[in-house]
Amino acid sequence: MELTVITLDTDRPHTIGAADSARLVDLLWASAAPGERLEHISVRTGRPGRLHLGLFTVATPERTARSVALTIWRRAFAASPLHGGWRTSTAPPVPPALPTSSVSRKEDHS
Repeated sequence: MELTVITLDTDRPHTIGAADSARLVDLLWASAAPGERLEHISVRTGRPGRLHLGLFTVATPERTARSVALTIWRRAFAASPLHGGWRTSTAPPVPPALPTSSVSRKEDHS
């Protein structure tokens, strides 16, 4: 499991409350497609007008955990009423896709 942190900013002095955070978490869960392996979501406020999202995802043979997290975020952001006035100020770059031959699976010995 890998953590991807995405930071949002707005020019408006807006404070995110617990209800806003809960709605954002719900939106992110709803935006995750089956098989994207979203495991946990964290929302933390920074200074007024700044928000940090933590998406914990698991890599698949086809995609890195980070690329999955960013895809979920972009899908949620495009559909969100929160979109007005907020912008993604920091997000890690999406790395190239993993070559299939370099991915090994851990065998379950239970």
